[in-house]
Amino acid sequence: MVTVRVPATTANLGPGFDCLGAALALYARFQFSLQPEGLVITGTDASYADDNNLVYRAYRAALKEQGISPAGLRLHIASDIPASRGLGSSAACILGGILGADALHGLRMPQEEVFRLAVRLEGHPDNIAPALFGGVQVSLMEEGRPLSLPVALHPGWRFLALIPDQDLSTAAARAALPALVSLHDAVYNLTHAAFLVKALEGDDPRLLRAACQDRLHQDARFALIPSAAALQTAAEECGAAACFLSGAGPSLMCIYQDPGFPEALEARLAAGFPQVHSLPLRLCREGATIQQVS
Repeated sequence: MVTVRVPATTANLGPGFDCLGAALALYARFQFSLQPEGLVITGTDASYADDNNLVYRAYRAALKEQGISPAGLRLHIASDIPASRGLGSSAACILGGILGADALHGLRMPQEEVFRLAVRLEGHPDNIAPALFGGVQVSLMEEGRPLSLPVALHPGWRFLALIPDQDLSTAAARAALPALVSLHDAVYNLTHAAFLVKALEGDDPRLLRAACQDRLHQDARFALIPSAAALQTAAEECGAAACFLSGAGPSLMCIYQDPGFPEALEARLAAGFPQVHSLPLRLCREGATIQQVS
């Protein structure tokens, strides 16, 4: 039996579209054990308990890479990561399936190969890289190959997620984006994303807020999320250094220093945003782990 733990993630961090992400201490756990035949999936809604389950599809993909046909499997899912909320639930499922196959079948896949396969299944590396490697990661695709490097984060920064009671699929959020952007907006995001990498190293809230501005994706996606812009303003007024869409949304992510910020924001949410709950989080530095093999 194998248990794999994968952290939640927040991607983009404002201007770092499809390239920046951070791992967070909120986890999905996947328990795999072999059985003579058939597939049994527990811990999830019945509509996901079949061979189209994303964890199982990733598990099969890892075996296929090694030329192995899947045998009977029992899979139990225990996830604290809310689905379709922009917190990396699909990346967690994909990595859980690949790492579960690797450990259960003794595949000994190099970490680089795990990364490559996971990005191929996910479509982009911004959530996969931090979920696998931990911490804050900046990634790119070069000739079809994903590459990632760690980004330093000042120890004074804290994270807090604002999670609305609606879901939003990544496909719908991507469909809302314009096909073309102006050169001016492209340069704006390039400069801000580069600046953000350095601002995360420091502890200046003014610089971090300036760095987290975006002109590629957030405005289009805010239109799909009721009160998102007002919620962002409220978070910043309560003391967030920066507040931005987490991945494709609908959750927003706050970065802050003031220890009184969560309490101040909670009062503001109760008064004006009852459909949103806040979740203080810390950085997960170790990424995905295999916790038990027997």
